[in-house]
Amino acid sequence: EHRVLKKAGLGATPAIRHNGLDAAAASVSAAAGANMENHRFFKAIKGEEVDQIPIWLFRQAGPYLPEYNKYKRENNVSFLDIIRSPEHSSQVAMQPLERYGLDAAILFSDILTIAEGMGMELQFPPGKGMTVSNVLQGPSDIDSTLIMEPKKVVDRLEYVMESVRATKATLRQRGFHVPLLGFSGAPWTLFAYMTGDSIRENGNGERWAREFPEETRKILRVLSDSVIEYLDRQICNGADAVQVFESLGGTISAQTMLQFALPEMARISLALKERHPDVPCMAFARGAGYINPTLQRAKFDVITLDKNIDVGEALGALEETAWVTGRRATVQGNLDPQLLLANSTREAITGAVESMIARVGKQATIANLGGGLMGKEDPDLVAHYVEEVRRLSRRRAE
Repeated sequence: EHRVLKKAGLGATPAIRHNGLDAAAASVSAAAGANMENHRFFKAIKGEEVDQIPIWLFRQAGPYLPEYNKYKRENNVSFLDIIRSPEHSSQVAMQPLERYGLDAAILFSDILTIAEGMGMELQFPPGKGMTVSNVLQGPSDIDSTLIMEPKKVVDRLEYVMESVRATKATLRQRGFHVPLLGFSGAPWTLFAYMTGDSIRENGNGERWAREFPEETRKILRVLSDSVIEYLDRQICNGADAVQVFESLGGTISAQTMLQFALPEMARISLALKERHPDVPCMAFARGAGYINPTLQRAKFDVITLDKNIDVGEALGALEETAWVTGRRATVQGNLDPQLLLANSTREAITGAVESMIARVGKQATIANLGGGLMGKEDPDLVAHYVEEVRRLSRRRAE
């Protein structure tokens, strides 16, 4: 762990520095943060007492919602059209808030936008999820395909910053007093997709790490610098907290994780905490819960527990290293999204919520999922999950 954090630059200033946005944009985040300080979402992150456990959901807006599919049909837009349009993305981000009254909004975007900023071509074939069409085959593709200057990478993603501002404005217009979450894929996940990996098919990223270790580290460093700049700008444009998704963490060996992936993920939080010490940073290392204590030490405020993790062991590991930061990080998760499919039952969901609250408690807890909504879930069962988290966590407080 010490070697990992040394690689990440614990206590050092990362090479890339914020190039400066206008004062009006920078003040958006500060004003929002001041207004949100007493929201239960932020009180949970700080470990303070809350009236009920706050809840939001990974991929809370999307094709499982009838209103999302109706919006796409009526406006004749695809997923990529929506995320590239501030107007469309801000409207879609409101749909789960209007239906469920969740405790946070999240930017309607994708974890792979940084890859697009670097020169990769994104596709979203039906039923397959996001893919990259111009996959990196070898080191010769670096100069011919990739933009390796982080500022230029993020400059190409200005539409995302416009979406942050538009979503923030729409929240105010609709009367939703909830935080707006920004996010990005983690460097390894981005790199893996750029080399042809996905959740279903993987191994190309690790082949690169074995055969081209220096080139792999070079790309990963540009990616982490780009993610730092990207999330920094999201915060300056109105994001109240940010999440980093290591979605492919469970597809690689522990050796690859510790040598290549984890140092770059850790330095993101360390850098953002230098720039925005009061803005929460959240992490989700899907399938790689063994790195959670190191992420806590790297100053991530919220650690997500995936659906397969042993919650007791995970909490114990975080408690053992809590002395470094002063207290255990807030945990987030971890209902199995399979329980929200139409063949599930309300009783099963209620039992899972009771079990979750019994294991993690009410303080320093954010209810979420142990993976993202995939599009086939029953909206009524999702509503039941949200309602049960509120009912049962309120009951424990009484």
